[in-house]
Amino acid sequence: MNTLTLPRARARHPRHVATRLRVLTANTHLGQGPKLPYLLRGAPETDRARIELLHDTRAYAFHIADWLRRNHDLYHAVGLQEVFHHALGLNNGARRFRQRDYYTRLAGYGTTIPHRVGFAAFRYENLLLSRLPHAPSPRIQSILPGRVFRLAACGFTLAPFGVDGRVVWIGNTHLHPYNPVTRARQAESIAAEIRRLGDVPILFLGDLNTVPPGCKDGDFPEGERDVRSYRGDRTLAIFASAGLHTVRHEDRAEFWTYPTGAPNRTLDYILFSRHFEVESYRVVKEFTYSDHYPVAAEFRLRR
Repeated sequence: MNTLTLPRARARHPRHVATRLRVLTANTHLGQGPKLPYLLRGAPETDRARIELLHDTRAYAFHIADWLRRNHDLYHAVGLQEVFHHALGLNNGARRFRQRDYYTRLAGYGTTIPHRVGFAAFRYENLLLSRLPHAPSPRIQSILPGRVFRLAACGFTLAPFGVDGRVVWIGNTHLHPYNPVTRARQAESIAAEIRRLGDVPILFLGDLNTVPPGCKDGDFPEGERDVRSYRGDRTLAIFASAGLHTVRHEDRAEFWTYPTGAPNRTLDYILFSRHFEVESYRVVKEFTYSDHYPVAAEFRLRR
């Protein structure tokens, strides 16, 4: 595939059911927002007070949901990762609503498919939002092998939707952040389910927690731990063996999704099967409500 330079998605709105599909993937960072020092570092002086006030409210779940509502017509499906559910039975200080409720009730999508992961005392979710009609096939959801710090589980969703008389499967996942061996086992588990589906159109969204082949894989100046997190990783190759690919990435700022404010690596991807042609693919740098920038893409479903 030729190298794409991540063009901006066009501003026109897609039809409700169309052969062109727009999707977005976003890690919500449990609604905790971006790392403030990184965001302030490159901000104009006129924006610093606004950024600090927004961070002080700790209302990032609301702002993410509101951003999704304002951009609702641009995306047929959205994959959200790391949506906070509860810790020790407490809902992050909120009296009534979980973070899922913000995305379900405010973002404006007709379908919300949650998948609860984490562990008993600390739960978070992956959410798949869609405004496409359901297809009759049952969706697939599973906990993946391996645990983060021997406690927190990862998982994935694959759900069927009707698109112009055809069934398109859309997936969502958040893979192990630190261990490439465990991450490979998780990717193999998902790849096995993809192979069982056969030769069907698939778009797969998520925070894969790995860097692209040929890109820098350690010693990053900012961000979370990276020692031995990516070296030798086979995640993207495993997905490719099951027929899912992404655009060719280069080690340049327009491709980097993490960390917000001081990006230096790509961790978030949209994968696609052979049934799609890429119309546009970009990192959404104007979205600054998490420690990851989202990725948006538009595809044409081949006849």
